[in-house]
Amino acid sequence: MTKTKAWMAMALVAALGVAGCGDDDGMDQPPVDQQPAAEQAQPGAPGAQQQMDPEMMALMTEAQEIQQRLAPIQEEAMQDEELSNQLESLRDRIETAMREEAPELFERMDDFEDEFMAAQEAGDQERAQEIGMEAQGVEMELQSIQQTVLARPEIDQAIEDFESAQRERMLEIDAEAAELMDRMDEIQAEMEGL
Repeated sequence: MTKTKAWMAMALVAALGVAGCGDDDGMDQPPVDQQPAAEQAQPGAPGAQQQMDPEMMALMTEAQEIQQRLAPIQEEAMQDEELSNQLESLRDRIETAMREEAPELFERMDDFEDEFMAAQEAGDQERAQEIGMEAQGVEMELQSIQQTVLARPEIDQAIEDFESAQRERMLEIDAEAAELMDRMDEIQAEMEGL
């Protein structure tokens, strides 16, 4: 259960795009220490980039640069206990809703994680890889469930409330972050128009 909770925390932060840019559409990336999970969910993942037009690539590059500049401010903002508790509460709420939607998927993930650990301990790399591939399929199903849950009006509002509070705290730390966050919003709009 704890292992699944850790995976869920990473996936939820990635899905929420918690970067304090004041929108709830998932454009933003999570803090630098959590980016690998986010990159998997990005449309610009390796392979997709080869087919992307230069304008889209330029916008994505600029967005990544801005996110790198915002990351330390975001990290400092998340040291705020009230904000941190708000995010934890939001994660728990989303996970609970997802577990209610598809409890069997969470059970399968728990089983996969136990089997994966056992295979690694036994030195059976082939089996560990097989389990990893099977788990990816379940992760995709969970992502679909997650999108359904995130679209619920009450969850959507809770995300907006969190992002608004986070943005406010980031501006208290560095007023110049407003310009960067506004530019991220512009980039999002431009990317949607392409």
